[in-house]
Amino acid sequence: MIESYPAQYEIWVADLAPDIGNEPGKVRPIVILQTDSLNKTGYSTFVACAISSQQREGVSLIRLLVEPTNFNGLLRNSYILCDQIRSIDMQRLKGRIGVLDKQTIQRLNESIMAILSL
Repeated sequence: MIESYPAQYEIWVADLAPDIGNEPGKVRPIVILQTDSLNKTGYSTFVACAISSQQREGVSLIRLLVEPTNFNGLLRNSYILCDQIRSIDMQRLKGRIGVLDKQTIQRLNESIMAILSL
């Protein structure tokens, strides 16, 4: 059982199985997108993007490179799947591993705004 609520832009490990079609599955890092004002309410789901270590050429807008640091807790070059925004139940969370830096947060927000045409 998770003892603290996930905060916006934190990186957590989550069990996304089973996946359907092109959804990212298995146990993997995710980044929390949902605002902290909603996260703190105790609602059992939150909005997040999966993170993958698989590089795909020519998709920098939807696969945002994040290099590993002690701050973010990632172990290798990883890619936020900005086009894979989804609602995830708290029960899928396994633990917090880090948080994004300000520059990556800005790039993530720009990618999501472009993808959603906001």
